[in-house]
Amino acid sequence: MDQEAILRRIKALLLGVHGDRLQGVVLYGSVARGEESDNSDIDVLVLLTGPVRFGPDLEKNIQALYPLSLELGHPISAKPVDEERYRSFVCPLFESAKREGIRV
Repeated sequence: MDQEAILRRIKALLLGVHGDRLQGVVLYGSVARGEESDNSDIDVLVLLTGPVRFGPDLEKNIQALYPLSLELGHPISAKPVDEERYRSFVCPLFESAKREGIRV
């Protein structure tokens, strides 16, 4: 998978549903590390200006990215996260994404 091309497409699709709230997209996990397999999903954090309403924002992500997921043949997991919380909150998921992730 061409990480940069996929990330640009993901960001463009998410920009269409979140507009100015979208602050960035962080690819993390096996694809970011270059360790993906044929069964790997594409894990991204969707950094938004808060407040994040997890259910509705997740639904927007799913609706926007589902066609791309079908095209690529890989599920896309796009978790909505408050950008300020991502920068300031310490948790294993965020720390891993900051360490190994690719942000656009």
